[in-house]
Amino acid sequence: MNRPRSDWESELLARGFAPKSAVTKKVILLVAADPHSLSGKARKARDYGIPIVGEAALIGLAGAFPLLCSPE
Repeated sequence: MNRPRSDWESELLARGFAPKSAVTKKVILLVAADPHSLSGKARKARDYGIPIVGEAALIGLAGAFPLLCSPE
Protein backbone atom coordinates (compact mmCIF):
# COMPACT_ATOMS: atom_id res chain seq x y z
CA MET A 1 0.00 0.00 0.00
CA ASN A 2 1.14 3.55 -0.60
CA ARG A 3 0.25 4.82 2.88
CA PRO A 4 1.20 3.09 6.12
CA ARG A 5 -1.58 1.20 7.90
CA SER A 6 -1.29 3.56 10.88
CA ASP A 7 -2.06 6.56 8.65
CA TRP A 8 -5.14 4.86 7.25
CA GLU A 9 -6.30 3.83 10.71
CA SER A 10 -6.00 7.42 11.96
CA GLU A 11 -7.91 8.80 8.99
CA LEU A 12 -10.65 6.18 9.19
CA LEU A 13 -11.07 6.81 12.92
CA ALA A 14 -11.38 10.53 12.17
CA ARG A 15 -14.15 9.69 9.68
CA GLY A 16 -16.08 7.67 12.26
CA PHE A 17 -14.98 4.15 11.32
CA ALA A 18 -13.60 1.56 13.73
CA PRO A 19 -10.69 -0.28 12.06
CA LYS A 20 -10.11 -3.82 13.30
CA SER A 21 -7.08 -6.08 13.01
CA ALA A 22 -9.06 -9.31 12.54
CA VAL A 23 -11.87 -10.43 10.25
CA THR A 24 -15.09 -11.37 12.04
CA LYS A 25 -18.69 -11.59 10.87
CA LYS A 26 -19.23 -8.02 12.14
CA VAL A 27 -16.61 -6.55 9.77
CA ILE A 28 -18.22 -4.83 6.78
CA LEU A 29 -15.17 -4.27 4.54
CA LEU A 30 -11.64 -5.65 4.24
CA VAL A 31 -8.93 -3.43 2.79
CA ALA A 32 -6.01 -5.33 1.31
CA ALA A 33 -2.91 -4.35 -0.64
CA ASP A 34 -4.06 -7.01 -3.14
CA PRO A 35 -7.85 -7.41 -3.24
CA HIS A 36 -7.34 -10.77 -4.98
CA SER A 37 -5.18 -12.05 -2.12
CA LEU A 38 -5.39 -15.67 -1.00
CA SER A 39 -4.38 -14.77 2.57
CA GLY A 40 -6.22 -16.19 5.56
CA LYS A 41 -7.98 -12.88 6.22
CA ALA A 42 -9.09 -12.60 2.60
CA ARG A 43 -10.37 -16.20 2.56
CA LYS A 44 -12.32 -15.62 5.76
CA ALA A 45 -13.77 -12.37 4.38
CA ARG A 46 -14.90 -14.18 1.23
CA ASP A 47 -16.43 -16.98 3.32
CA TYR A 48 -18.41 -14.36 5.26
CA GLY A 49 -19.41 -12.43 2.11
CA ILE A 50 -17.37 -9.37 3.16
CA PRO A 51 -16.21 -7.20 0.22
CA ILE A 52 -12.45 -6.80 -0.24
CA VAL A 53 -11.09 -3.57 -1.71
CA GLY A 54 -7.67 -2.14 -2.45
CA GLU A 55 -6.22 1.20 -1.45
CA ALA A 56 -7.53 3.01 -4.56
CA ALA A 57 -11.10 1.98 -3.76
CA LEU A 58 -10.61 2.94 -0.11
CA ILE A 59 -9.54 6.43 -1.16
CA GLY A 60 -12.83 6.88 -3.02
CA LEU A 61 -14.91 5.36 -0.24
CA ALA A 62 -13.23 7.32 2.56
CA GLY A 63 -13.59 10.56 0.61
CA ALA A 64 -17.36 10.12 0.66
CA PHE A 65 -17.37 10.53 4.45
CA PRO A 66 -16.47 13.87 6.07
CA LEU A 67 -13.76 14.13 8.68
CA LEU A 68 -15.31 14.30 12.14
CA CYS A 69 -12.03 15.38 13.69
CA SER A 70 -8.45 15.93 12.54
CA PRO A 71 -6.50 12.70 11.97
CA GLU A 72 -3.41 12.42 14.15
